[in-house]
Amino acid sequence: MLSRLKEVLQSRAVLSLSELSVLMQVPASALEPMLALWMRKGKVAVSGAACGGGCGGCSSSDCRLYRWLGQDLKPVFVLHAI
Repeated sequence: MLSRLKEVLQSRAVLSLSELSVLMQVPASALEPMLALWMRKGKVAVSGAACGGGCGGCSSSDCRLYRWLGQDLKPVFVLHAI
């Protein structure tokens, strides 16, 4: 399960807890301890949402955005010079 969480985080720039929950088909409450483990290991960073919370349209868990910090990031695309 930790490996799958790593893969999902590496495949996106940032994800909220609810997005992770939907993508992994796992309750958010089950993901939080796994995210905490990756954060303690220095592999995942959490930050506030860029919106600043002004809309009031999201839950508090959606205002925390998670991103993978490890060296083994998977590229979305690769550009080659001609």
